[in-house]
Amino acid sequence: MAEISMGSGFAPHSEADWLAAVETALRGKAFDSLTTKDVDGIIRQPLYTDAAHKTSDTTAGLPGLAPFTRGAQAVSDKYLPWHIAQRVVVGRGAGDNEHILTDLAGGVSALLLDFSATKSISADELDSLLEGVMLDIAPVVLAPAACGVDSILAFLDLLARRHEDSQSFRAHLNFDPFAVALADAGLVSSQGLETLVTRAANLPGLDLMTASGAAFHNEGAAPSDELAYMLAALTENLRILEAHGLLPGEALPRITLTLSADTDFFMAIAKIRSARQLFHMVAKNIGCAHIAPIIHCETSQRAYSRLDPWVNILRATVATLAAGIAGAELISVAPCSATSDSDNMLTRRIARNTQIILQEESHIGHVSDAAGGSWYVETLTQQLTEQAWAMFQSIEAAGGLTEQVNDGSVRAQLDARCRDYEALVETRDLPLVGVSEFPNLDEAPLPAPATAQSGYRHAQKFEALRDLAERVKPKVFLACLGTAATFTPRANFAANTYATGGMHAVTGAGGSDIAAIAQEFADSGAKIAVICGTDDDYGAHAGELAEALRNAGAAHLALAGRPRDIAAIDDYCFAGGPTLSFVQKVLARLGLETDA
Repeated sequence: MAEISMGSGFAPHSEADWLAAVETALRGKAFDSLTTKDVDGIIRQPLYTDAAHKTSDTTAGLPGLAPFTRGAQAVSDKYLPWHIAQRVVVGRGAGDNEHILTDLAGGVSALLLDFSATKSISADELDSLLEGVMLDIAPVVLAPAACGVDSILAFLDLLARRHEDSQSFRAHLNFDPFAVALADAGLVSSQGLETLVTRAANLPGLDLMTASGAAFHNEGAAPSDELAYMLAALTENLRILEAHGLLPGEALPRITLTLSADTDFFMAIAKIRSARQLFHMVAKNIGCAHIAPIIHCETSQRAYSRLDPWVNILRATVATLAAGIAGAELISVAPCSATSDSDNMLTRRIARNTQIILQEESHIGHVSDAAGGSWYVETLTQQLTEQAWAMFQSIEAAGGLTEQVNDGSVRAQLDARCRDYEALVETRDLPLVGVSEFPNLDEAPLPAPATAQSGYRHAQKFEALRDLAERVKPKVFLACLGTAATFTPRANFAANTYATGGMHAVTGAGGSDIAAIAQEFADSGAKIAVICGTDDDYGAHAGELAEALRNAGAAHLALAGRPRDIAAIDDYCFAGGPTLSFVQKVLARLGLETDA
């Protein structure tokens, strides 16, 4: 077994010594209780050593050298280690010229124009939107989405109108037929790409397409799925461009990679490192092993919530830190209000300053591949690469990504992943701060967008329940047994559980006087109640109290603890038990129902 060094001055120990200490600390629990399994099957161990790490041609190398696992550049620019790209959702609140100029004056170095909220845009409209923007200084990144290639051609019209010589311009056009198909629930189409290639082929600073794992992430893909879909999209894009006259060696440098970074910090780092490995594995097979990918990262849309939206700032910070450490070339941070009907000056300022602080105060870009050498990150990177490559091969064997999107196979896989994540959210194994954990009922939810946003978000079903409850602000009575010292832990847990559905807790005084507790409930104005106390108190009083509360008019009665045989109890709330379905049933008993 491997020897574990505890550092200078400490005697070395073997892995067997560590396992013996673990067994003692666990007091009879299985060692496997310390491991976790992600929805895509990735196993995470409690300890990693060099013995667990497998070195191969894809994990060797240095920053700036193939296979580029450790970064595309040998030394990063410490003054601008990555481009700070502010997303502008055209047609949505705060997606206007005034906000763009404010962003650029405030430190943004690139613009990401997102057309998902509009079906069409002209060169004249873009000209007005980008008035005063020096396109030769701030690179523009397009997210065509619903507009498809038409929005890209409009941008090229604007470029030609403003600048006769566009040879030195840097922009990422990012035509993505797969993202368009996912957004529209339609078929994959490269219509219009021939015109795009004709117009932009001789402008080497314009990247033509993107292979976007983020588009699949936002529909529910797990990390290894996202990488596999990204790689499948990359190879399909190469085929599409070859059909339009660009050889793979010419096309590859003009296809960027787009990934999501979420709050799973180490996984986000490993995913970006793995993306470069996977890109290299394709590149070397077409004779382009020297080409490193350009990686765009955006904060995960599915991690954000309209509930307690300020928590989104923390989510964005974790995601941005991971992307910066992993060496992304461009990062876009969504404002904390991104899931609402509009952003504003404050939320956009916080979004851009998140990156500025990480660059200029935390100096994240001063060290290349700062996570390199961590056996956890190295092993996780390799696991992702192997699993994503295997899935990519299965996609190719089944006819390629285009065929699988068109026949519905990909949508079925993504829907299944959404259900996997929903199961974790249901039991709070995937906790959502401000949503399923520590919900703040004094913080009003942000206004919902006028039109429904596409994609999957972890919080969306809880948001629907909170929207329902917000209309009537229902109360739940905590029927406490015993002393405050004994009933408080379960009372707090129950109050937190009910608050996830927008129900405000009214805490009883406790004690064992059943008639007094029932009277407290009647006086509270609540229609629902939950009994809170210790197991001993439940054994002595819970049955009698349940009958008394039911007679006092409780429309729904629960007990904080694991299920037991009490006839008058409707349901139970406990750690590891269902949360979303629990509060759904309570609200339904109050006449508040949703399709969520």
